[in-house]
This record gives sequence, C-alpha cells and structure tokens, in this order.
Amino acid sequence: MRNSPFIFLVLLVIAFFCCYKPAGAQSFDKSLSAETSETGQFPTDRTPRGALWRAAALPGWGQIYNKQYIKLPFVYAALGGLVYGAVANHQDYILYREAFQYKAYQELVDAGSLAVNPKSSFQSSYAKVEAEFGSISSRPLEAQRNNFRRSRDLSFVGVGLVYGLAVLDAYVSAHLLDFDVGENLSIHVLPTPGGMNLKALVPLERRANRGSTNR
Repeated sequence: MRNSPFIFLVLLVIAFFCCYKPAGAQSFDKSLSAETSETGQFPTDRTPRGALWRAAALPGWGQIYNKQYIKLPFVYAALGGLVYGAVANHQDYILYREAFQYKAYQELVDAGSLAVNPKSSFQSSYAKVEAEFGSISSRPLEAQRNNFRRSRDLSFVGVGLVYGLAVLDAYVSAHLLDFDVGENLSIHVLPTPGGMNLKALVPLERRANRGSTNR
C-alpha cells in the first residue's frame, strides 16, 4: 500500500518541524551574537520576509537562508517520496481504469447486451492485470481503480502540506533568530488546593533591533 509511505513521510516532517532543534543551534546563536555585538544591530540579511518568499519560491531555500541546513534532507526526502508516490499511483490508476473499462464492456458483450466492445483498445491493460492476478471481474478492478485514485490525490495533498510546513518553518525560524534563550532557567513548585503546581520560567531576550531593511 502506497498510503503507508505517505503517512510516514508526513508524520516525519510534522514531528521534525515541531520537535527538532538543530544540533548547531548553539554555535549559530553565538555567531549571531557576535555579529550583533559588532554592528549594534541584528544582521539584516536574514529577515522573516526574506525567508518567507524564498521558501515559497523554492522548497528548502528558506532553510538555507536561515542557515538551518540540517533540515534540508527531511524536506527533500518528504517531497521526493510524495511526488514519487503520486506519479506511481497515477500510473496504476490509468492502468486499472483502462482495464476496468475494457472488462465492464466485455462483460456486456459476453451477456449479449452489446455486439462490440467500444473499449477494445484497452485490452492490453486488462491483459497486464490478468497476467499478474488471473481472470478478474470488473467490480474488483473498479474498486482498485478508486483506491489508486485516492492514494494519488492524497499524495498531492501531502506535497502541498509539506511545502506549506517548510514555508511556515522558515518564516517562524527567521522570527526566532533574534531571540536569545537565557541560561538562567528557573522552576517553581507552588502548593495548590488540588496538589502541587510546577512552573518553569524560560527567559527570552530579544537581540538588538533589526535594521529597517527587509530583503
């Protein structure tokens, strides 16, 4: 079933974009801090607007723009797998559609309802299916045709979903580049009528203001 790779790839990308923090994030933050300390401003060559239009123009360009190269294999593997699944499912859909049309009319010919099969040119498609599974009636062919069409359509939806997630990730990541997560993390345990309440405080400090240039 080609639905399994589709589901796996989509879940993989969603989990990555939601939970993954690149191993090089700390060194990247240090380099950004160094640039900020020298110029007094956040480097204007990396802006949310610039990341947004680049990610929309070409898959992965937004991640390259944000210097998050580790995400590129996930983006390209997901898109490549989904495009391959869409193409393969479409080819199988065409095969089973033609086989179904030939067999459905042939059954009418065999029953005496038609004199000639108007889809006789599709006999070769039916012969391919028959060679693999043996003689088969039109109803299973119709069901399988519908399954391949649905899988193809889901693959195209997955391509759009992954593309949208890549654009969103690039835009949000560019927004977060000028935030510095402080090292002074604190946890407070507060007594409540229903038990204990655990509160974690993560200080966020915005780096120096960005310049006015949006590239």
